[in-house]
Amino acid sequence: MPRRGRSTTIGKIAKVHQDRRVSEIRVLGELLRCEQVPTAGNGSPPHDARVGAATR
Repeated sequence: MPRRGRSTTIGKIAKVHQDRRVSEIRVLGELLRCEQVPTAGNGSPPHDARVGAATR
């Protein structure tokens, strides 16, 4: 039976690319959240998404 998944060289390369895409999407999401204007009536200061991400 042939080897499949991440045990192959191509699988390892695919994992690196997938991890990079996920990281870029996460960073873009954090930037969008930081740029959003807080809603009217919300007296709390805007949440810094980078602080929460460091504790996960």
